[in-house]
Amino acid sequence: MSNVLRLVGSFDELESQAPPPTGRSSARDWTKLIDRIREAAARSREIEAQAHEQELRVQDLLDRAREDIQAAAEQVRAADARAAEMQARTEKLLKAADERVTAAEERARVAEEWLARVHDTISQEFVVEPGNKPVA
Repeated sequence: MSNVLRLVGSFDELESQAPPPTGRSSARDWTKLIDRIREAAARSREIEAQAHEQELRVQDLLDRAREDIQAAAEQVRAADARAAEMQARTEKLLKAADERVTAAEERARVAEEWLARVHDTISQEFVVEPGNKPVA
């Protein structure tokens, strides 16, 4: 509503100007009134054009914001996919490492058993008496 008032002018401006023409007014008064109506209409069209330009700018900004949001969402999806892939690869590598550790522990256990058997066999087959040292 304040825009409409600005088109025509403030109430003080209206009061300070000549009263609207009446039936007894001259053609000059009627011409002034028509000129004022045309000025107000022109100003109204200017404001409408400005409002339309602002709407176009806002729409452009909204479109760009939507595109930015879509691009960001795509980046998030890509990052999530990479993270999931890395997690799967990490789990696979950990599983393989765990299997190698288990296999190495089993080989170490078997080797210790054989070492103990070899030690026992040597101890049983080569009896060394306490005063006699074996000659090399």
